[in-house]
Amino acid sequence: MSVDDRLARLTPEQRAALAGKLAAAKAGPPLRRRPGPRDRFPLGLDQERLWLLDQLDPGSTTYTLSFGLRFRGAFDEAALIDAAHAVVRRHELLRSVVVVDDGRPELVVRPDAPVPVRRLDLRGVPDAEQRLAEFVAEQVDTPFDLTTGPLLRLGIVRLADDEHQVCETMHHSVTDQWSYVRLNRELLEHYRAALEDRVPDVPELPVQFGDFAHWQRELFAADHRHREFWRDHLAGAPTTLPLPYDGSPDTADHAGAHHRFVLDERVGAAFRQHTRDRRTTLATSLLAVYVALLFEETGERDIVVGLPSVTRSRPESRDLIGFLLTNVPVRVRLPADPTPDDVLRATTAASAAVAEHREVPFAEIVSAVSPDRSATRYPLLQTMHLVLDFDDTIFHVPGAEVYANGVRDGVSPMDLTVGWWRAGDLMYGRFEYRTALFRPATVDRLARRLLTLVDVFTREPGTPLRPRAVPVASAPSVLSARTAEAPDEDRLARARQAWCEALDLPDAAPDDTFFDVGGTSVLAVKLTNRLRAAGFTATVRDVFTHPTLAGLAALPRADRTGAAPRSTPDSAPAGPEQELLLTAGMPAVERWAHTLVLDPGGPVDADRLRDAVAAVVAAHPGLTTTFRHDGRWTAHRGDRWGWLVTGDGPDEVAHRQRAGFDIASGPLFAAALAGDRVVLTAAHLVIDGLSWDVVVDDLARAYAGEPLPAEPVDPLAHAAALRAVSAAPQADYWRTRQQAVRPVAWSTGEPTLQGDVVEVESTAPLTTPGTYQAEALTAVARALRPLTEDVVLTVVALGREPVAALPYWDGARSVGYHACSYPLHVPSDDPAVVAAALRAVPDGGKGYGLLRAAGELPPVHPAVSVNYVGALGADPGPFRRVREIGPTGNDAFTRTADVDVVVAVAPDRVVFRWRYSPRAVRADLVREVADRAAEAFTAVVSAVDAAPGETALSDARMDELSAELSRARRAAG
Repeated sequence: MSVDDRLARLTPEQRAALAGKLAAAKAGPPLRRRPGPRDRFPLGLDQERLWLLDQLDPGSTTYTLSFGLRFRGAFDEAALIDAAHAVVRRHELLRSVVVVDDGRPELVVRPDAPVPVRRLDLRGVPDAEQRLAEFVAEQVDTPFDLTTGPLLRLGIVRLADDEHQVCETMHHSVTDQWSYVRLNRELLEHYRAALEDRVPDVPELPVQFGDFAHWQRELFAADHRHREFWRDHLAGAPTTLPLPYDGSPDTADHAGAHHRFVLDERVGAAFRQHTRDRRTTLATSLLAVYVALLFEETGERDIVVGLPSVTRSRPESRDLIGFLLTNVPVRVRLPADPTPDDVLRATTAASAAVAEHREVPFAEIVSAVSPDRSATRYPLLQTMHLVLDFDDTIFHVPGAEVYANGVRDGVSPMDLTVGWWRAGDLMYGRFEYRTALFRPATVDRLARRLLTLVDVFTREPGTPLRPRAVPVASAPSVLSARTAEAPDEDRLARARQAWCEALDLPDAAPDDTFFDVGGTSVLAVKLTNRLRAAGFTATVRDVFTHPTLAGLAALPRADRTGAAPRSTPDSAPAGPEQELLLTAGMPAVERWAHTLVLDPGGPVDADRLRDAVAAVVAAHPGLTTTFRHDGRWTAHRGDRWGWLVTGDGPDEVAHRQRAGFDIASGPLFAAALAGDRVVLTAAHLVIDGLSWDVVVDDLARAYAGEPLPAEPVDPLAHAAALRAVSAAPQADYWRTRQQAVRPVAWSTGEPTLQGDVVEVESTAPLTTPGTYQAEALTAVARALRPLTEDVVLTVVALGREPVAALPYWDGARSVGYHACSYPLHVPSDDPAVVAAALRAVPDGGKGYGLLRAAGELPPVHPAVSVNYVGALGADPGPFRRVREIGPTGNDAFTRTADVDVVVAVAPDRVVFRWRYSPRAVRADLVREVADRAAEAFTAVVSAVDAAPGETALSDARMDELSAELSRARRAAG
């Protein structure tokens, strides 16, 4: 085998070890046992980063890792538990807990630490695999406390007399992928030794993790060349990569999922040969394939991808268990119209550029580059790529077949991570993704294209790649811009003292920003402690979300509840959507209302129901808002709501409720017990679709006797903060969309009157429930193109974007009229382009309503409005929706759109409801467009590219594959 072949087969760990040996002269001080007491040591620099993330989100399971071992054959539970205790005794890190002294964390070693064990017997249980998945989820969903430990848990599930699943759950701060291999080697060697009644044959540990942490800090405290390199290397790099998100990345939700794939073996063999021919490594070649995918998806030619890099170049650290891992940002700069060969060359050059800096702790890189800090987004990186070779993970155990298998941990720290595993001639992998950001269908499309690109790199290395997505213009956010806080002088003085003590500064100005004046993540903890001592309800997250001195000084004073400050004004400007509705020209705007008819599922106590409705109103005071016009429309605090017990039917009750509505004095919300039905009616001025979900859910909870928490921010305070925002920076963006509006050739010239509206329905079959907004909009656009020069749709959105001035506002719990609408230009019939256009909409379209309500944009209305309401799910009970009654009493009102389309997703189909006036629009053309849209939707969602391999592999398929690979490796060895 040639030297190149041998280098190409090295694992990342082996390459790092080789690089360490070659660079021994530059490796700094020797790694030896640390001086001083053995029961206390600093955190490793990368380990400290994970501790800080835990401080940002206490109780989070984002960095909980789970690994699995499947035993088929003989199994000795006691021997395995003893083996786990033996591993913990050998590695002091697994017996350590974090203590904090003035904001500085340290690890304290305990003499011993228990290994908690949970057991489950599933023998003979029909849905054993589903119960196993639930058991693993419970293990993972139980957070670790780094201050008390333990940091290793075992779950043992008995699936049959001769089959057991072992689940090892650890906090990421004490393990990584490579430590996991070592853990299992040691665990199973101790297990074998117990079965064979001998001394375990485990490698001597010349140092412990604490010695490594001490050495690492000495090394990087004395060498600043690495910081200078990373500062220069990442200068001018894009701060974000426009990944094909389906949801906003500005969320703290790190729930995750895995999408597994297997590459065709013949394609894999050809690709490995191609890699050898190009004299590079498999890891670099696979990274190049992923860079090509990112180029196609984003159109960007300056791409930063993170690579996990082991920090084990010192031979003394080779057998340690711990977090000896850093993230290396690899910056790949592509030429125009790059071919696969161009991408491979650029990726090879990018990897070589960082070769001597691959062990720099990620925290050091972040400090050097000083990117904008966020409490919800990972610094510098959005996506990772890793390649592992598991040829050396063959487990031999007397009387049993044992193999490592994946268990779903349900979290994803990074937005998107691609992992490849190589076992012999087989190459397989997975996408790990945040479920709040990506749909399964999107990830499956990415996986299929990734496998196809592996083949393309071999067969078409000289063919230019083409971006899938068309770059879409955006505009700055106006809701996230912070307004100047003005805390009183006493609060500012106390906050300034804490600030200066934490940062060791002589003085500070109110607009100083923490990370711009020397603040680091560790100092954020110290500042938090100082602020708490000064009487503020500060958390580490607050330092990220309120990074100025004035912002932190405006935090609430500590009290026994730690509740958010609650301003309760008596009046405020009407919200933008409320004002647009009030000025739309309706003769009876209070009748523009919606009614839900609920089935309580049994007898209802009227007094108990009334108390429950009162509790809902108390928790959501926006339901009793009133409105007046004194030069401008203002919203006022009210207290009236309607209540009725009657034997009349729902239609008559809804009519009576609406007849009693009054926008100036109230009520605008009413409830009734009508026979065996509950009837709720609210004017649209005080409610929208998502608010109804909250109201029905809260009604059920209140009727069951549960207390309802009040909205943390008063609705009038939210309206006032929203109307104080200037959306002027977005005006040109929205004017451009308005200018693209064109008529649709179906109009008769008559106005669309509310009283004339009828509805037609078209449906498309669906095999996989999910979110299909981009596909639905694409389908509507395709259907309209024969009748118009260009397509601009009015999109109805949730309108619940966070407002920087109100950090405590909870959009998921707020009840009010927040839903907004905005014009979306649909320049392409590719759903990826439509999805990109949706992602580019600033502030979820909220700025458009602000500009319209302020009179800064003209009233230009696209011919078609699309309201994607999503999944039609059942109410949690006991109150179940059985009927809805729409607006009444405004028959002469002229609607702004020719056709309003409501799109709903049922378990087996997508339903398009087209609402229009036959006097204003030709019915035959609406029917044709409706049918074309359903056909187009089917074509869009069924357009699945063939790929050389399998995607979306099930747990059972992966478990079967793991067993086959284990048997093949043992036979070969």
